[in-house]
Amino acid sequence: MQSGPAQARLRIKETLDAHPELTLILDASGGPASRLKARFLEHGENSIKVQLSTALGEQILVSIAGEVETGAGQEPVYGKYRVRSCRVAGIGKYQAELTAEDPTVDDATASHPGGNAAGVNGGVEADYYEILQVSRNADTDSIRRVFHGLAQRYHPDNKETGNAEKFRQVVDAHAVLSDPEKRAAHDVRLASEDKMRYRLFDSLQSTEGVQAEIRKRQGILRLLYSKRLTDPENSAMRGRDFAEMLGCPIEHLQFAMWYLREQRCILRSDNNRFEITIQGVEAFEAEQSNYSKKQLIALPAPA
Repeated sequence: MQSGPAQARLRIKETLDAHPELTLILDASGGPASRLKARFLEHGENSIKVQLSTALGEQILVSIAGEVETGAGQEPVYGKYRVRSCRVAGIGKYQAELTAEDPTVDDATASHPGGNAAGVNGGVEADYYEILQVSRNADTDSIRRVFHGLAQRYHPDNKETGNAEKFRQVVDAHAVLSDPEKRAAHDVRLASEDKMRYRLFDSLQSTEGVQAEIRKRQGILRLLYSKRLTDPENSAMRGRDFAEMLGCPIEHLQFAMWYLREQRCILRSDNNRFEITIQGVEAFEAEQSNYSKKQLIALPAPA
């Protein structure tokens, strides 16, 4: 009978074909240039072949992150590989054969790249970029600088602003985002979770009616607010991004987008992308504040 690690390796090999897009991590800088997109081609015994747009030097050590479909659902997987060979495969295309440096796969670690994948959400991994309020493209130095500031602010020994729960959140976030392999696995997980994180509707019927229109407007503002907060250099979104992430056809969002433009809560640029405005930020935060107050209202004691 095969051991747990052997079964995990076999499961990964059998399912890579369904998810050919992988991330190759060249170094620990954390910047976008250190991570390359690669397309899976085939696998062998403790080795894989990939296609990418950058040549790799032989014998260099890289890390690989991707997502595989398992019986329990989609799970991230990552590991270290040595470049055995790399050859030209066309104009701007290269094929590289990589050998696993350490073929042992730890199921628990692969499933929970941060050591605590439940994070702060009790079962759903937190968005560590949102916790630190940094862009998903932030480099390691920026992440470290922001972490130190937040850690000092929320440290339990800080009598003025100390907060043990928030301190634990930023520590967990830094532990993942400062490790290139864990960060890449986190990015893979977020990419699939983003579509569920903001989803409002499960059927076309639920997109109709006054309450549905209110939810659409709130959903659009939430997406743009989060985008502006975590990625200020690239804060615009397309209409079809709203449709995909909210689970609503773009045709059913026209009224909500018209309303938000007329209220000057969002702006549309010349390239048909949308951004949140100051009025939009204030409207979203006011709505969130009102919701929190409603949640705190105590029910009267039974007679």
